[in-house]
Amino acid sequence: MALWPTAPSWPGTSPSGFTMSSDRLDLWFIRSPSGGGRRALDLSALDDGERARADAFRRQADRLLYAAAHAGLRRLLSRYTGHDPQSLRFIREPCPGCAGPHGRPAVADPPVPLHFSLSHSFGVALVGFAPVPVGVDVQRLPREHTVEICTPALHPGERAELAAVPPADRRAVFGWLWTRKEAYLKGLGVGLSRGAIQDYLGFRGSEHPVDWTVRSIPCFPDYAAAVAVRHPAPTAAGVRCVPARWLDSTDAWRVEGAPAGVRMPLAAAGRALSSDLPWRTPCPGQPRACTTALTS
Repeated sequence: MALWPTAPSWPGTSPSGFTMSSDRLDLWFIRSPSGGGRRALDLSALDDGERARADAFRRQADRLLYAAAHAGLRRLLSRYTGHDPQSLRFIREPCPGCAGPHGRPAVADPPVPLHFSLSHSFGVALVGFAPVPVGVDVQRLPREHTVEICTPALHPGERAELAAVPPADRRAVFGWLWTRKEAYLKGLGVGLSRGAIQDYLGFRGSEHPVDWTVRSIPCFPDYAAAVAVRHPAPTAAGVRCVPARWLDSTDAWRVEGAPAGVRMPLAAAGRALSSDLPWRTPCPGQPRACTTALTS
């Protein structure tokens, strides 16, 4: 049932290639460090608030992922803005619903139009960068009983589509639907307070909310991921993995060009339900292999 087109390789960029333009959408996966990578993780750029939030997680794995995701976010933002990671200051945009200071996270005074979104789940983080408002979400596929409990929160059209797929695909399809929903709500800047049932983000892309492009994206086995970007949306996205060495104390993150990835067209609302999807993207620094099969 894999309906994605084969993704051509997206070559890496030069060290100066982190330039945000009107037709650019960059998506970066960050894996939680393992083994020696844990000891090498450089957290010197995190501010006091980020350190406190990391320390508040009860599970060590959650603390590690949060710290790695935010260290990677700051270093990537540094490449796009030209500012030191430590000097970046984050703010909250006004909420579109009540105008309170709890809308989309943003960089204070960016030198170019630049929006970002961050999500993390069970050892995997996803960051999106675009010149227009963007939301991303990554989730480990839920268990069957979680699907049963949460299905009533879906839009009626999505529930009908979920009921029509084979039982073996239900976890994957629910993850595909739910990550789209969270990405869209994060892009709006309202989160789940809006109510997941309100918006249809299922198989029929022509019925999605106006002024937004919402797509599932390639991801690791047993995970689902999605991006939502406000119009005028780029025509394609580049999907890459942050090399593990970009999170340590060396200058690799500062001097190396972006690694090769895959190019994902945004024009078609494709879907993929099985692990035989022909997407493959290089993930430098990942254990046991230099390429990782990506599914969505």
